[in-house]
Amino acid sequence: MKPRNTKEESLKIPTDILLDVLMIIVKEQIRHEVTDVLESRGIVKVSVYLNNDLLKHQRVLQNIQNIIEEYNEYRYADNEELNWRD
Repeated sequence: MKPRNTKEESLKIPTDILLDVLMIIVKEQIRHEVTDVLESRGIVKVSVYLNNDLLKHQRVLQNIQNIIEEYNEYRYADNEELNWRD
């Protein structure tokens, strides 16, 4: 059961950046739990529990979401300069 004034946010984190994201979550002392591991897709689902009263938690969440978005843009880019798979 989650405490009052807390919102749960579910994140799908690629395993390539999992340690970086978890380091941020732990450093900022945000309550979290790993809810699922999708080995075949290289994704770990993590639920974070953010205090609605703390602006810092909202900023941390936004930073994590930006990291995930930037990674996905880099990983799946059509631009040959950015696409490391080729």
